[in-house]
Amino acid sequence: MNKPAQTLLPLAALLVVAATAQAAPQRHLPVVCPYQPVEPASGKVRADVLTLDLGPATGGGAKSWKGPLTITGQDGTTCTADAAVAPIEGTLYSDGQHLLVTTSAGGGRKVFVLSTTSCQPLWKSNSFTGAVYLKDGQLYTGKTANKLNPDCLPLP
Repeated sequence: MNKPAQTLLPLAALLVVAATAQAAPQRHLPVVCPYQPVEPASGKVRADVLTLDLGPATGGGAKSWKGPLTITGQDGTTCTADAAVAPIEGTLYSDGQHLLVTTSAGGGRKVFVLSTTSCQPLWKSNSFTGAVYLKDGQLYTGKTANKLNPDCLPLP
């Protein structure tokens, strides 16, 4: 073997060992998102720096609102969600940039994740029955667990 080949052989062996060490499986920790529950008691509610107007209540109790949902930011800018994001029910969740809204229509429920600056839907669940909650980096819609990405949006 010539002299350059003898010099490169140990270096190649080190690269193989280094590549193998880097390829070891890594443990993924759940995404931690700063969503806070927003419990509306009336059609207008504060969520940190946001003001949410859910529209008039449906029925006798303050558990469902007709919409349309209007979000007002700290700087006074407003946006209004599409009519599909209604009627609104139950607990909402906000991290300041996103708003998780549960709707009910036609016997099923859906969760929309809205941008708090544009009111545009960034994600929408399939129709489901059951509870909505966040736990261990996942958004649960009924029995379905939706993992959240680093931007705190459900993965498609």
